[in-house]
Amino acid sequence: MKLPPDLSPAADETPIRGLDGLAMVFSALCLVHCLALPVLVAALPLAASSLVTDERFHQWLLLGAVPTSLIALGWGWRRHRSSVVALLGLLGMVLMVFAAFGIQFGLLDAQGERLLTIAGAVLLAIAHLRNYQLRHHGHDHSRPHLH
Repeated sequence: MKLPPDLSPAADETPIRGLDGLAMVFSALCLVHCLALPVLVAALPLAASSLVTDERFHQWLLLGAVPTSLIALGWGWRRHRSSVVALLGLLGMVLMVFAAFGIQFGLLDAQGERLLTIAGAVLLAIAHLRNYQLRHHGHDHSRPHLH
């Protein structure tokens, strides 16, 4: 039995093609920011007054990372139903959001913010990698089995 064109697997991929990759780029930017910032500030005093040292930098990155991640992981979950991917992604996003805002409200110091951002970015990247693998190579649970 042939599926109608609007139910073909490729139709589901068009709107989100590359979203896992884009979300990983946002997560990587947060990770690089956290890891490279101390070196940059020590090496280049001018960098200490730039936008990238501002705590709001993470908040701005989250404006791209969170919606992109929610769409990509949500669309992937709809197809593969992997609760591990969903939990890793949500935990990663929660850690990153808490890190970005926790320091602003005095709930974290700079070291805590850095550690939570790194942990969140790594978890989110793992979730997106697994999401990508399952969407492209895994079983599709969004469609009934046709015999």
